[in-house]
Amino acid sequence: MNFLLHFYLTHFLSDYPFQSGKLVKLKMERYLGVFLHTGVHLLTMLVILSPLLHDRRVWGSIALVYITHNFIDQAKVALNRAKPKYAKLYYFIDQFLHWGIIYAAARMAGDVTPALSGRWLELYTNQDIFLFLLVLVLATYFYDVTRYFATGTFKKKDFKRDYKTMLRNALIVALAFGIYWWAY
Repeated sequence: MNFLLHFYLTHFLSDYPFQSGKLVKLKMERYLGVFLHTGVHLLTMLVILSPLLHDRRVWGSIALVYITHNFIDQAKVALNRAKPKYAKLYYFIDQFLHWGIIYAAARMAGDVTPALSGRWLELYTNQDIFLFLLVLVLATYFYDVTRYFATGTFKKKDFKRDYKTMLRNALIVALAFGIYWWAY
């Protein structure tokens, strides 16, 4: 089984809900911030992909994502310092690069059989569960941050989460998946 959704979930959890405002500021100030942020990515990958760690291809994929994420984020920080007026462009390039590398890493890992059995294997390989979690993060945290950059708001004020919209989006996603699961 291919675990592309699992790889993407690790990215979106680490880049959005698991990245605090303090960590974002630290990333902009010092390399330590980028190192801590990519450390969160590494830890999240190790946890979510733990049933696959018996396969060395998965370790290679994790290394690829971790190392490139570090370089990409460090480059984005340097570019933001040098030419802050292009922060929106850097944000989108950063994300597209990460997504492409994650896709390549998941392909590189290939079809792996998780080191699980019984109900745990059934849950871990259930694509609907991971798709739901991924869409939930996309519709809440990713949407909130991306809207901030896309609308140009980042030029005017500090970022503040729009929890009301995030909750509304979470309810819509939960309802949509609930109807899907009930109907099928």
